[in-house]
Amino acid sequence: MEETDRSLLSEPDLTSQEWERFLEGALLFDRRKFWEAHEAWEEVWKHREEDSRIFFQGIIQAAAAYHLLLAKRRYGGARNNFDKALKKLELFSGRFLGIDVDDLRPFLVESRDEMDRLGAERLEDFPERLIPILNLRR
Repeated sequence: MEETDRSLLSEPDLTSQEWERFLEGALLFDRRKFWEAHEAWEEVWKHREEDSRIFFQGIIQAAAAYHLLLAKRRYGGARNNFDKALKKLELFSGRFLGIDVDDLRPFLVESRDEMDRLGAERLEDFPERLIPILNLRR
């Protein structure tokens, strides 16, 4: 992500249909329906061409990480998605499309670190307090 010019990462003008799916994804994420959030956001991401589409990839990967961690109990896949999400989301600061990225990133780091501490055998002991709520605000 070093090659990405941060000055090109401005909020895209979403269509009303894209906003609807984006907001639905955020609500699904907050309800811990991570796979469904991933799917909703992917629908928006597929139609975006600007450089800031990397933001959608980051939140999609964050949702995938929590899905793999909590529903599938797949350590390697979850770990990989946490790393990929963090790499993309560190390009953003403050609120982006209503999501407080500065608040989200520490949850992702702490979740990844706790998952590492627990190891693949104890993922069922992952503490719920480390699951972020996006609480999207415009």
